[in-house]
Amino acid sequence: MFIIRSLPSLVYIIKKLIGKKGVRFFLDLITQKEQFYSIDLIYDFDEKKTVTRLTLSLPGKGCAWAQKTGGCTMCGFSQKIKQIGKKFTNKDLIALYKTAELMTVEDKPFVLIIYNAGSFINDNEIASEVQKEICQRVKNHPTIKKLFVESRAEFVTKAKIQTLKKELEEKKLVLAIGLEAQNNKIRNIYIRKGLSKKTYEKAIKTIKKNGVKSLTYVFIKPIYLNEQEAIEEAINTAKYAFKVGTDEVALESAFIQKGTLMEKLYREDKFKPPWLWSIIEVIKRTKHLGPIYLGGFEDQPPPIAIPSNCRRCSKKIRKALQTYRETNNLKVFNNLYCSCKKEWQKIAKF
Repeated sequence: MFIIRSLPSLVYIIKKLIGKKGVRFFLDLITQKEQFYSIDLIYDFDEKKTVTRLTLSLPGKGCAWAQKTGGCTMCGFSQKIKQIGKKFTNKDLIALYKTAELMTVEDKPFVLIIYNAGSFINDNEIASEVQKEICQRVKNHPTIKKLFVESRAEFVTKAKIQTLKKELEEKKLVLAIGLEAQNNKIRNIYIRKGLSKKTYEKAIKTIKKNGVKSLTYVFIKPIYLNEQEAIEEAINTAKYAFKVGTDEVALESAFIQKGTLMEKLYREDKFKPPWLWSIIEVIKRTKHLGPIYLGGFEDQPPPIAIPSNCRRCSKKIRKALQTYRETNNLKVFNNLYCSCKKEWQKIAKF
């Protein structure tokens, strides 16, 4: 699309003339207020401090697994596939990156995270030339020191890692793999991940051998699990992932997106996202294993329900969880209490 490819030039001019707010208004008109980038704070375990993160959402061709099978039971990617991919050329994707870079240069981001509703290193989803050019631009960025991308395990190869490393030069690469659950039945029947432990372990080994940092996604509360089972499975999965050799773990909590089996069960009152107390419990019981990140509760398409407690305390507890994301400090959970915790303890059998 010509307008997308022209965005960097237009943004540069508008920003010079009327400032960042004017550009934001312009971008909202072009994208219909669907944000493709954001800036926030996150704790970095390498730096041992809070850093600024730039998150970029690229409309690639869509998750190959979702295209083939309909995707995982909690994931709304299959719904986005019909809207993305065909509309955007390689030049469009680079233009979106350049635009995000222009809009956030004053924020001095330390890490760039790219989400593309699938696997960044799968050439059929994000073209190899786009991968390379983004890495080249990260290499030359004045403040970005780390690039974080994600992929299904089967696309992880020595050749791909070495190609990206060559383009990045001294900048760091983190490759995130979705394991979700260590239990085979939960992972491949309940979640429909389509992933063997052998393939996951091979991917982690390949990442480690090629001098790149690995991160493993661990899912909190797949469908068909009660609260207690969900907590124990998340803990066991984190233990397994670190034992296999992952450098870091990111806990990803269930939230409800339209068009998923999870949504169907939610509307039938057969499933609800995890309690916030459950998420805190998992964090506390896995923190000693290694670096533990906590994912957010928002995504595209936007969820219709997210993890919660009762109306009285949910906002306060979510704020504490956000502070944890930024500080990696377990003390933020001290002195948190609400009468609903007794109900949770009864349900989760604590």
